[in-house]
Amino acid sequence: MECQSEVSKAPSLAICDVQSDAESAVHTRPSLDIGFTTPQKSYSAPFCGSSCTPECDDAIRPAIGMTFADLNAAKEFYEAYAHHVGFSVRVGQQKIVNGVITHKRFYCDREGFREERKGKETLVASTGSKRRYERKITRCGCEAKLAVKRTVENKYIVTLFEQEHTHTLVSPSKKQFIRSNRKVSQQAKTTLWNCHKASIGTSLAYRFLRVDLGGFENVGCTKRDLQNHHRNLRCLIKSSDAQMFVDQLARKHLANSGFYFDYVLDDKGRLVHVFWADATCRKNYALFGELVSFDSTYSTNQYNMIFTPFTGINHHKASVCFGAAMLHDEKADSYKWLFRTFLKAMGGVAPRFIITDECSSMDNAIREVFPAAAHRLCMWHIMNKIPQKVGPDLKTDEDFHERLGRCVWSSETPTEFEERWKEIMSEYGLEDDEWFSKRFSLRESWIPAYFKEIALSGLMRTTSRSESANSFFSRIIGYKHALVEFWLRFDTALEEQRHKELQEDHVSLHTMPVLKTSWAIEKHGSEVFTHEIFQDFQHELLADRDRCLVEMMAHDGEVKTVTIHDGYKKLRVVTYNTTTMVGSCTCKLFETHGIPCRHLIHVLRTAQLNELPKHYVLKRFRKDCKTEPIFDEDGILLEGNESSSIDPEIQKLASETCKKMEDILVQAKQSKVGIQFLRDHIFALGEQLSTQVPAKKQTQTEEFEEFLGCSIPSEVHIHPPNDIRSRGRIKRLKGYRDKGGKQRQKEKNKNKDKEMQQT
Repeated sequence: MECQSEVSKAPSLAICDVQSDAESAVHTRPSLDIGFTTPQKSYSAPFCGSSCTPECDDAIRPAIGMTFADLNAAKEFYEAYAHHVGFSVRVGQQKIVNGVITHKRFYCDREGFREERKGKETLVASTGSKRRYERKITRCGCEAKLAVKRTVENKYIVTLFEQEHTHTLVSPSKKQFIRSNRKVSQQAKTTLWNCHKASIGTSLAYRFLRVDLGGFENVGCTKRDLQNHHRNLRCLIKSSDAQMFVDQLARKHLANSGFYFDYVLDDKGRLVHVFWADATCRKNYALFGELVSFDSTYSTNQYNMIFTPFTGINHHKASVCFGAAMLHDEKADSYKWLFRTFLKAMGGVAPRFIITDECSSMDNAIREVFPAAAHRLCMWHIMNKIPQKVGPDLKTDEDFHERLGRCVWSSETPTEFEERWKEIMSEYGLEDDEWFSKRFSLRESWIPAYFKEIALSGLMRTTSRSESANSFFSRIIGYKHALVEFWLRFDTALEEQRHKELQEDHVSLHTMPVLKTSWAIEKHGSEVFTHEIFQDFQHELLADRDRCLVEMMAHDGEVKTVTIHDGYKKLRVVTYNTTTMVGSCTCKLFETHGIPCRHLIHVLRTAQLNELPKHYVLKRFRKDCKTEPIFDEDGILLEGNESSSIDPEIQKLASETCKKMEDILVQAKQSKVGIQFLRDHIFALGEQLSTQVPAKKQTQTEEFEEFLGCSIPSEVHIHPPNDIRSRGRIKRLKGYRDKGGKQRQKEKNKNKDKEMQQT
């Protein structure tokens, strides 16, 4: 005879408790006809009130002599009865003979008593004291139970049924909280995983379930159950997280050879750095890679690796991703590896202009790897710090911020900027301020007036560029995420970004903007530029119509010089070749933004040109800029055609089915007869479907693998990195509780109580 629990063998005992709860029952139990009992220990016995016998229909009440096809059927029947009358079921003892369960018991979950033991204690670092956590007592010695025995026909018969409870039963409104009645349903799991892919947390996913199902009582589980289900995923993949992440990148490369990735391991096999760029990222870089924004202020996961995206601007003036990486640290060597890897992924073509946040190690790496690139600091990060660097008076002084903003943004020459800056510093007493002095010494790295000669540099100076990139990436990062979870969020966010671009392409190609003049040059601009670029062009064109007047003209052979007044203090001078119609304006708008300025448009219109010369229509801003195929240095076509783990045809059919079911459900809910009709037929359809497609019950591991899109490896060669901190990570501020405030408040309340008793 062999006795074994459902989870582990226990050869020294004839009866094994298989309860999975953290609370173990400690009491004297009668044996299952095998002649001895479990040992006794001290216990806590809370008062539970008088006995209670549930009342219900005999059809759902168990009875001695009932038979079931298997143990699951017996358990399900007893649980259905328990949940109907108001108590929870716990799996009890079992007896195994020759590998077969011959006896099994199911208890009320308040059966037995909990052993007296100390609560869990944790050390509070700030105060040095111990905080004790005590679990509530649920056991009260209830004797309600069901026992079944295996028959010679290989079925199970009820041999014992105790229906009397020593506690009150759960009321109908609270039955949703009964432990054995709480299950994370397939719908809840699907919603949870879909929300996480969309960067929506568990709490919001639970709220969505409540709205979708018409109430918390219909969800079938609590928010904590859903959080625990997600926790189980993180626990399962904890040691293999980095291996799975790299394997996922390798699968992407196999599906599309245009997908590029590289990584570095330390001497212990731990992931140090990783970089990736899919075919679409590389294609975007080939088209728009002159300007690159590089940000390293994100800490992204439970290892606090530093997420560093490479971002550019597409033909709709929207952010576009060129690639991304995760770094272990922010040392110069790490950035050098990353920039060299990026350069290799992009066929050795370096950006002409790169904008970053302020970091000496990053600056050194850029100088070495991208020596020809113009490096500029992000104005958004610098200007955002100003309220923190001034006193409370200047922090709220609107005149100060307005003047400083004009000084930084509107100065057209270095001399003009320096004069304005010194005047502001002197007037507000900031000449000796260390932070402002440091920013002034770095002025050539972040003030637009020093970048007028760099092509398209104006596109990367606006705060909206950095703000939009921060907004985009901040939604997908989180300090608790595993690497594979981050990848799913990143992949979904990237898909969203590209879907938006596709939508903007559709609008630009198949609609026409409203023209506001009868000029042929405006119509030509609407035909070649995307709508977003045309809006800027149209703005300049209307400014030409309403404001520009020629003040002076001069000729020197084929070169013509025109001085134009546009309503502002400064006169603008346009110099151009009368044969090619190629020229430049002193406002430098075309050089810095790629759009012909109002002064150039005035000259072209005066020359009676019906179309913009090709020189003024940059390929990166054309509607058709992405129609030509692009190949990398190895001749690989750069197109985003990575295969999905789900058959697209099956996915489409599933989507159509879901949409139709929603329509039918809305129609059926209009009456009770309709919804009952739909329910009965859905259940019947499920039984018919089982004959064609046998139901396959997934294990939790298989479910997690389906969500992650990859298998959990049995052997791990790449280990997760150590915990680190980045410059962008915000340290948690110590609060009232950390500083011992709660303890002082308790002592204060005690003293008040003593004073009241004395009086």
